[in-house]
Amino acid sequence: MPPKYEASLVDVKIASGPLVDYVGRYVRLQRRGRQSQGLCPFHAERTPSFYVYSDHFHCYGCGAHGDLFDFLAKVEKRDLGEVIRDLRDRSGLANAPSAAAQERLAAHRQAVEALASEPDSYELVSPQPANIPPLWPGEGAPTVAILRPAAALTEALKTQLPVAALHAFQGYRGEMLGYVVRTPKNRHGKKGAFQVAWCRNVLLADGTVQEGWTFVSFPEPRPVYGAPRVSDAREDGRPDRYLVVEGEKCADRGAVLSDWTVVSWVGGTNAWLKTDWSLIAEGEEVVLWPDADASRVGHKAMANLGKHLAALGCRNLRWIEPPADAPNKWDLADAVDLDGWTANRLSEFVASAQPWRPEATAEPALESAEGSLPPGMPPRPPARDKVLTEQERVSLQKFEARRRPFLAVVNSPPPVLQFALPGFLRGTVGLLVGAGGSGKSWAMLQSLICLAAGLDIWSLWSDMPDTIVHLPCPAGRCLYLAAEDPQEIVDWRTHHLGLDAAERLRAAGYDVNRYLDLIDQNLGTFSLYGGGQENAFAVAPSRTETVVQRGPLYENLVQVGFGSLAIGMDTLGRVASTLEEKEGVDMGQVIDLAEALTVDTGRANVLFSHHVTKSAALNGQAQEQQAVSGSRKLTDHVRWQANMATMDANTAKIREIDDTDRRKWVNVVAAKMNYASNDGARWWRRTENGILVGGFSPPEQQQRQPNLAGGSVSARPGSHMARMSREVAGE
Repeated sequence: MPPKYEASLVDVKIASGPLVDYVGRYVRLQRRGRQSQGLCPFHAERTPSFYVYSDHFHCYGCGAHGDLFDFLAKVEKRDLGEVIRDLRDRSGLANAPSAAAQERLAAHRQAVEALASEPDSYELVSPQPANIPPLWPGEGAPTVAILRPAAALTEALKTQLPVAALHAFQGYRGEMLGYVVRTPKNRHGKKGAFQVAWCRNVLLADGTVQEGWTFVSFPEPRPVYGAPRVSDAREDGRPDRYLVVEGEKCADRGAVLSDWTVVSWVGGTNAWLKTDWSLIAEGEEVVLWPDADASRVGHKAMANLGKHLAALGCRNLRWIEPPADAPNKWDLADAVDLDGWTANRLSEFVASAQPWRPEATAEPALESAEGSLPPGMPPRPPARDKVLTEQERVSLQKFEARRRPFLAVVNSPPPVLQFALPGFLRGTVGLLVGAGGSGKSWAMLQSLICLAAGLDIWSLWSDMPDTIVHLPCPAGRCLYLAAEDPQEIVDWRTHHLGLDAAERLRAAGYDVNRYLDLIDQNLGTFSLYGGGQENAFAVAPSRTETVVQRGPLYENLVQVGFGSLAIGMDTLGRVASTLEEKEGVDMGQVIDLAEALTVDTGRANVLFSHHVTKSAALNGQAQEQQAVSGSRKLTDHVRWQANMATMDANTAKIREIDDTDRRKWVNVVAAKMNYASNDGARWWRRTENGILVGGFSPPEQQQRQPNLAGGSVSARPGSHMARMSREVAGE
């Protein structure tokens, strides 16, 4: 007879201690901010791509992902049930790694060390063959598909790039080494630069070996960008006078100068370190032209290059300081394209260069109390006696009005915390998260019906089987916005929920007509399906804007939802479809707008339903806090989060539940609860028509009794949430 598990899997995991402590027994980890990083124990790699977070691990190389149970089962090659028993009983793997695992990891480390001496996962063909297909078809088109040897198996192994500019990277003999692909700015103002070359024997994550255009890092040391111009100048007998600028675009624009050879380097700001500057250092004259960069990053890189050239023996090194009134990031290309500088004007400006001295290019010191700021630095904060504009004055008054006097707060009675649902504080934003088909829409609509009645009709939040109790707050107006399902589906669900609610109220001795009328009065159901952008809660005005603005739905909710208890939007992705789910800037602002809506509606709770990531759903991690699909700012910004997941096969096996019956059980975890104690996981049961019923736990063996919910269950004891509900109801 298998042992009974009195504690839930979540309880076992919490009691076992931090995940990083267990992983650290098997993997050498280094702290990287809030997470730890190391070489993956599940595949051979040269650079660390294995990360350990607070509640899960993930390898960005092979895609390995999971929680504490998954890690130990995978690294120890043990059955998941055995791992759980060891952790629950504080024996075996709970204390130390097994000898077999230690032997396997030692062999794995030897393989990793051998890999470090192996060549790259691609063979760069240099020079590039003449008969290969073009990388870029032409204006208005993206590149052809580019191979990604560094991509994990779970990622795209080929991708195309939009092209803003394509720069040919050539050697001193004019041989083609590859291209630098510059991509246009996205709507967050970010642009990219990618090194691409023709390669053979490209090993991809799926095990295939291919030939084609490939993302690479050009070999080091590299020739300067503009190397053919250096050779041409020497062959023509022209003076070795070099102008060094930042970026391929500036070097190409500088080709109009007949008396200077303009060069740069390939890669980021500090990639000058990967470039061979020996030929340039031999020049008769070398002038350095940094960008007018307010951040001074480019200025510092060019100054360091100056030190390097001087160390190489450069005899005549000079420096150009950009004009004091030049806009941020102004460079040679801007002088030609925007300011209309001719070749003569450029030559005059270069001729004004001053002799280079290390102290002259050093970072300027910050101002003294009476001094002025150096060029490019942000202005000093305004003084208190500054004359404010009307807008600034109003903003300052609003800000100062938010101050909470310390003694006044201490000497006043403490505020009474009011909750819509257990732990879901009034006037805050929450997430109801789950994989597709887990019942999120049912759970949201049922919860809003309960809030409209002031009763937990289906025992979803009270954990009291077959008992209807009062919710923490009185009945109130609720809005349900169905953006994902057609109207007939919403009506079908509402119909069956209404009939089932009536039956349960009648069985519990409540006045059925009174509560159905109360629900009808308080519940507003709105179909947004097929409404397009007229039903957008948050929108981005254009692809280049980073500020998210209120959509038409927001303004309508302010009018219709004022005084409401709760507003549920099903789903977040549908009411913010123009935004990037993975962009923290976008998702953070969506939650900020939802918080503004709680203020504009008089403290209504705003609840979004949302999906989990595919990997979390496939790996049984849907109950983890960070399983939310998209940016982590969603979880970080909301104050309440509940995760739903259908019972997984391993849990069903432990509890001896067959596959058909397990799909009727939904595990609900309070993944985040900022303002109340967290009672961990609870179980809901799918009954006829998909209606969810709570208050029960799945059986742990086959001797069970039937109940109203259908199937076989065993009662779960009441929790803190249930006690809080009874206290509010005066029971």
